Amino acid sequence: MSALQRVLYRHMQAKGVLLTDGSEKDKKGKGGTKTLMNTIMQLRKICNHPYMFQHIEESFSEHLGFTGGIVQGLDLYRASGKFELLDRILPKLRATNHKVLLFCQMTSLMTIMEDYFAYRGFKYLRLDGTTKAEDRGMLLKTFNEPGSEYFIFLLSTRAGGLGLNLQSADTVIIFDSDWNPHQDLQAQDRAHRIGQQNEVRVLRLCTVNSVEEKILAAAKYKLNVDQKVIQAGMFDQKSSSHERRAFLQAILEHEEQDEEEDEVPDDETVNQMIARHEEEFDLFMRMDLDRRREEARNPKRKPRLMEEDELPSWIIKDDAEVERLTCEEEEEKMFGRGSRHRKEVDYSDSLTEKQWLKVHAREGW
Repeated sequence: MSALQRVLYRHMQAKGVLLTDGSEKDKKGKGGTKTLMNTIMQLRKICNHPYMFQHIEESFSEHLGFTGGIVQGLDLYRASGKFELLDRILPKLRATNHKVLLFCQMTSLMTIMEDYFAYRGFKYLRLDGTTKAEDRGMLLKTFNEPGSEYFIFLLSTRAGGLGLNLQSADTVIIFDSDWNPHQDLQAQDRAHRIGQQNEVRVLRLCTVNSVEEKILAAAKYKLNVDQKVIQAGMFDQKSSSHERRAFLQAILEHEEQDEEEDEVPDDETVNQMIARHEEEFDLFMRMDLDRRREEARNPKRKPRLMEEDELPSWIIKDDAEVERLTCEEEEEKMFGRGSRHRKEVDYSDSLTEKQWLKVHAREGW
């Protein structure tokens, strides 16, 4: 994770709140909090990319000197650990003429991915639930035809995981795992079709020490339904609310581990995963060396992942300060900013017949 992801993740996990710059309360720069429902979904979004929260991207774009509320360039991948890893993998696959199927769960994440592809100059195609039926066939034909300039096919797992023959691709990247393991298996099968002539590699990206590890573990358990799920009685109609609550809490709990134990793959390990033969491995190692040399020649270079000293002051909050801001938000929700006053209207007929006739004559009815 980048420093931004770690800060956002810690407070979302502990309090269920997302830090803001305070602009929503006319306190821009002083910081604030925003309580969000469905904590697990919010944690998944933070693991994927913090700019999936629009106000975070808008605040950071201003902090980094961008206009229009959109972050561009290398700061797109520096904010996310997964994007940084992709930035090391995709150039190597393009250099060796491998074609990639990249599956995502969230369409808003796919839009951020498109901005990154545009920054790197990667040619890609996109297919999600909004793609028209008549366009799907054309996209497949364009991607599969020999000599196609498109080496990445960006697909949503649900819309692109079934019924597509993409045998021209030999690398599948699962960017974020589905709770249902069969969805990911179906997505992988898009490359294992009749006509596939190359060795297929499947990569699954997972943020260490995060809710994604719990989701992946749950998905693996579901593959052995009889032993792990049905016999345990967790997903049948007989499990109590206490058992379901305990299961949810187990997912949210963070297992503290030393950084030395984090299984973050280095360049050599990644190269071993994606190289099909020794010549490719040697090429990838040389590409990594060239990249590090180029970065070292730049005196103003930034680390590949965003560090804490780059974060704005409004996001550097200790637990006590976050607790105070959260209490303020809860009090505001409870008591409001001042209740509205409704105008009182009297609809009763209080006029006598004589008074009514006078009004009638005066108005000329």
